[in-house]
Amino acid sequence: MSSTATVPVDTRELPPGPSAPAIIQTFRYVFRPLTSGAAYARRFGDCFTLRVLGNRPIVVFTDPEAIKDIFSGDPEIFSLGEATTDLLEPILGRNSILVLDGERHLRERRLMLPPFHGERMKAYGEVMREVTNRRVDTWPVGRPFPVHREMQAITLEIIMRAVFGVEEGAALDRLRRHLVRITELQNSAAAVVLAVPALRFDLGRFSPWGRFVRDRDAFRAILRTEIARRRREGAAGREDILAMLVEARDEEGAPNPPRLSIATSGSSTSSTFSSSAG
Repeated sequence: MSSTATVPVDTRELPPGPSAPAIIQTFRYVFRPLTSGAAYARRFGDCFTLRVLGNRPIVVFTDPEAIKDIFSGDPEIFSLGEATTDLLEPILGRNSILVLDGERHLRERRLMLPPFHGERMKAYGEVMREVTNRRVDTWPVGRPFPVHREMQAITLEIIMRAVFGVEEGAALDRLRRHLVRITELQNSAAAVVLAVPALRFDLGRFSPWGRFVRDRDAFRAILRTEIARRRREGAAGREDILAMLVEARDEEGAPNPPRLSIATSGSSTSSTFSSSAG
């Protein structure tokens, strides 16, 4: 495991790191993060500096105790939102909990916690089991097949049902189509476009970033329509996470604008982890 820090600092004071051009370091970091990270750690120790296209230098820590200190440190010093804004805001939105700091971050965390406790988690577990069993029943017997694609399908179906509460139908098909294209981009050679702000050129359907932007905006539009419908009709009897977030209120009774970037940020890593664990 590793952690990164991007606070302003005199670059002469940074730990040592590879001397390759930024474009080479960027592609290694994006396409071979574990292999290149392990090689750099062997060469430079458990703290080294990378230089990435269009970004400030990134200091990488691989020592578990150092990582623990970073994640448990003073949030006024280790500002995760500030450090990741340039990278994540165009992808997840400026109100995503992953790019917020301070009181706004704490407020959003408090609003998001209720759907992830107690009996509700058991209900989500039943959805996960049902979706997984139905998909496993379709797997071929006696011959190999690409498991990551299957795990991705399971993950996406669980997100559609447990997070968004969308059952079979046109809305589910549209959501699935756009989310599949987004996650496929994350798993392709074009993923470097998402990871490096300097490479985000919107040339419409002729550029990876252009295709991502259109799928992202279409995905959000469908969700906004679904949120508006839930607010009109109420969420009584529903147990999906979206319903809980729509009904959530802060300490002053103000409604919560649901933060739905959890789907796109988590679907790829969840399916990858499932494939590895399997």
